[in-house]
Amino acid sequence: MVRWVAYRSTQGLVDVKVAHVLWLDVARINPSLRPDAAYTFRFLSAEEVRTFSADAKDSLPPAMADRILAGNDFCFAALAGPRLAAFGWFALGSIEPEHNDGTALSFPPDVAYMYNGFTFPEFRGRRLHGLVKALGLRALADRGVSKLVSTVDWTNGASLRSNFRLGCVDLGRTGVLRLGRFRAACYPRAAKRLGIRFAKDAIPRPAPPCVGDREAVSGSGEPPSSSPRGGSPRPGFA
Repeated sequence: MVRWVAYRSTQGLVDVKVAHVLWLDVARINPSLRPDAAYTFRFLSAEEVRTFSADAKDSLPPAMADRILAGNDFCFAALAGPRLAAFGWFALGSIEPEHNDGTALSFPPDVAYMYNGFTFPEFRGRRLHGLVKALGLRALADRGVSKLVSTVDWTNGASLRSNFRLGCVDLGRTGVLRLGRFRAACYPRAAKRLGIRFAKDAIPRPAPPCVGDREAVSGSGEPPSSSPRGGSPRPGFA
């Protein structure tokens, strides 16, 4: 408790960010995790993101749809009939600082990064966040993705417990301190050994495709398969 108070008291003087780096291998997902039959789990299209954002602008800005069209990000959701119950975003290759509390990340091709997870208040308490995380990772298998990295603020005990219950492993903590133009940071070696790069060492994102190509490539929201067989999009989980 004392450490938490001390940490929070510094927020008004300097910008201090401390977070756990969590790692989830698809083979380590808790086998007791089962999809709830009351929900359908699947990727959302860019158009669906725009539609749902009309009622959830704070948690799902309409501009996020453009990330699907660019082809590097996908929104995996839990739907209760026509209603959006929960969702999480999955990025491939890298993520910009604004989507990771000020620190850019890049990671190997078999790894995705999950961010902007959200469960609507009326659906909380049903462990939908964990289901979205686990089933979203499994659904990315066609892209050769089998691991997931995410970050959680070190004071968020509820989220940490949820992730550990799911099967996540803690790779260590990131620490970033900013005071005016001064910046100091440290990142866990265990994460670096797995190919995760932080801040200035992160590989920048490639330029997005031309506007005319976006809808043809990824307008459905379904990640295109890395397999040569191609074929129709995978069905959602029900």
